[in-house]
Amino acid sequence: ERHQLHGAWRSQPGARGHCKTPPRRSPPCYILGGICMRLSGFETAVFLVLLAVSVFVSGRRLMAVLRRIRRSKPDADFRLRPLLPRVRKFAWEVLLQAKVIRERRWPGVAHAFVFWGFCAFALATIDHVSEALGWPLLSPHGWGGLYFGFAAVFALAVAVSIAGLAVRRFVVRPKWLGKVSYESGLI
Repeated sequence: ERHQLHGAWRSQPGARGHCKTPPRRSPPCYILGGICMRLSGFETAVFLVLLAVSVFVSGRRLMAVLRRIRRSKPDADFRLRPLLPRVRKFAWEVLLQAKVIRERRWPGVAHAFVFWGFCAFALATIDHVSEALGWPLLSPHGWGGLYFGFAAVFALAVAVSIAGLAVRRFVVRPKWLGKVSYESGLI
């Protein structure tokens, strides 16, 4: 049994929902949960337009922030070196979220899971975008399957964490969080 991948024929034993169309005669075939999905030319065009709009809007916001940073007054006593303590602090406070967890244990753990989850989803997001363009990066078998399983565990942790943070924000409502922002609930 064969399906079209990267414009060439490749065998995939035991694949359910495989595509049986000849190469270059139809849109790329994507195997998602055993279901063969095809993007039409119109769907691909809509995706690319939405992707371009998203990149444009995000880029405008990023450029505004960068302009503000560049206009700021330089810090006279700023020194980049020694670099190792800065890298260590970045790893501890940003990547491991230690400062957030230390300050408020359970909300901090929930925020950490949300952060780690979105870091774990990065490769899956890149794979989905490349797949929509006809160049899937990860196979559901082997390493790709392990990665998607890993991302699924984080998806569950993120869902539970966001639910807990929403209850805290909109039901428990600690005073120090300030006025309830319904925009944060939408986000």
